[in-house]
Amino acid sequence: MPAKKETLVSKIEDLEKELQEMTQELSLVYEELALVYDISMSIGTILNVDRLPIEVLTKTMNILEVKYGYLMLFDDEDFKLKIRAAIGFDPEKLNKFRNEFKAEEGISGQAIREGKYIIQSHIQTSKEIHEHILGIDNILCIPMKCKDEPVGIITLGDKLSGEPFYTPDAKLLYSLATLIATTLQNARFFCQLQDLFITTVSSLSSAIDAKDSYTEGHSERVTEYALDIAKALNMAEQDKNILELSARLHDLGKIGVSESILDKPGKLDDEEWKIMKAHPLKGVSILQPVENIKETLVAVQQARLLVPKEDIKKLIPGIKHHHERYDGKGYPDGLVGEDIPLIARIIAVADAFDAMTSTRSYRPAMTEEQAIAELVKNAGLQHDPNIVEMFIQARKKKEIE
Repeated sequence: MPAKKETLVSKIEDLEKELQEMTQELSLVYEELALVYDISMSIGTILNVDRLPIEVLTKTMNILEVKYGYLMLFDDEDFKLKIRAAIGFDPEKLNKFRNEFKAEEGISGQAIREGKYIIQSHIQTSKEIHEHILGIDNILCIPMKCKDEPVGIITLGDKLSGEPFYTPDAKLLYSLATLIATTLQNARFFCQLQDLFITTVSSLSSAIDAKDSYTEGHSERVTEYALDIAKALNMAEQDKNILELSARLHDLGKIGVSESILDKPGKLDDEEWKIMKAHPLKGVSILQPVENIKETLVAVQQARLLVPKEDIKKLIPGIKHHHERYDGKGYPDGLVGEDIPLIARIIAVADAFDAMTSTRSYRPAMTEEQAIAELVKNAGLQHDPNIVEMFIQARKKKEIE
């Protein structure tokens, strides 16, 4: 009986020990999942291909508490590994490493070729190891792959604790590597989509301006003036992005207006004026179907910030209402004062200024001083007085600069 008791107690102790080990293992797995989730949430929405590598590297270095780190990506043109982010290194050593590094060399190259992580200690004493140039002692290299294709590599060096890297460190970073690689590839593809969209918008804008021989570059200038006003108003970046696209496309509807009307040297007759006044609504009718395109994404070239498809509709007020008047005598809806969307009030001032300072078929160009005097004269009638004031301030600031 005592022997059976001892056996039972021993089994219970073994089970308790096993349960404790399993609990500890589950705890580690939970921590890993939490870290992966944290990384995915913090970098998953970043689509700036220049900013993303440093964000990724900073996060991974903080997680594993290391002194050094660099991230290399394959260049799109020559498919050579190039450093896109580096933290903690002496600039002179880093420059030497940049100059001497070849994709097939060192632990980094080996990790890429073999497609697996590599841990190496005491590399400063091994002159045959390429990375000794950087002054790292202990190193962990993790290849990044997206759909089995190599994207680049993350290399970390020397823990703050002084300990070497262990397999759990490598496994954790390896789990993150696929997520990071996918995010980096998405950022690259998004950049290509941005460039394509901006090229298309620019071409469309140029095509609109080309219909009227007197207004070449009109949309570009209106966009520039509108963004100057936005800056003076301290508009949020996302709102500026929408304003930029709307200003570029504000005359989109003129595609449907004949050159004989656009270039007419004299006054338009009633029928011609009716056609001209319809161009804002034609622009809206051209753009509105874009709202229905599934998973449409657009972006602004300079800021490279995402404008979700649900925000495409925010481009429309600038296109539709840039010919409204502050006193309610404009078109197409005869809106009054601040009932006119802000984006449209901004474009209206920018559009009027460029129209006045450009030579037209029916009159010569005004000087900038004359055009500003006209804007002031019409503040409160045709234009929002505050927007006119912001524009004048922006012009004065540009003169100083």
